[in-house]
Amino acid sequence: MKRPPFFDELDASLAGLIPEEPVECAGEWMQAERRTYQRAGQAGTGSGPFVDVVDQRWRGTLTGAVPIAGIAFLVTNAELFWVKSMPAAATLPFEMSLHAYADYSLKQATFTAGLGGAVLPGVPVACAPDLAGSCTVEPRRVTTSRLEQLAHAEEAAFAVLLIQGRFLKTGRGRLWRLREELTSSLSPGVREVLTRGRSGSILNPG
Repeated sequence: MKRPPFFDELDASLAGLIPEEPVECAGEWMQAERRTYQRAGQAGTGSGPFVDVVDQRWRGTLTGAVPIAGIAFLVTNAELFWVKSMPAAATLPFEMSLHAYADYSLKQATFTAGLGGAVLPGVPVACAPDLAGSCTVEPRRVTTSRLEQLAHAEEAAFAVLLIQGRFLKTGRGRLWRLREELTSSLSPGVREVLTRGRSGSILNPG
């Protein structure tokens, strides 16, 4: 999947403004199966029909030498979804998951991800009986102040932007934003994401 132009805009805006510092990335896949309602309208009825679903989850951590917070991004060919994590902490948990029918009859799964207690929307992706193989995870050392892609499927990707807590201010509802004295050089689109709101979406022209 092509890298969204907005990611280049973010990287260019933060270069020289916030130093790059290493962050350790670790985690592993875990699989479980469950039985659930076939349709959302059945919820709470206790009546079938039911379907068996496979949940494949990658649970991991991002650990810095200093407290960090971040923005999680879910990229599709049409749209870029984003959501802010909890305020800065020494370790941020993150998760990626694939959910599919156990018989893989639809050859499709729902892919979603989250960072530091914040969750992105789910999007459909192609899948095979090796469900974990439908998503390539890129666990490695990452750095702050740069967009880092952590995983990708054929139709979607998960990336994060990590920022050291000393450059952030936390307000009501534990919502953080970039400190005001750092925002004057930012483009309007980047400033909107880094200083306003908890979540949103951007059209992806790529």
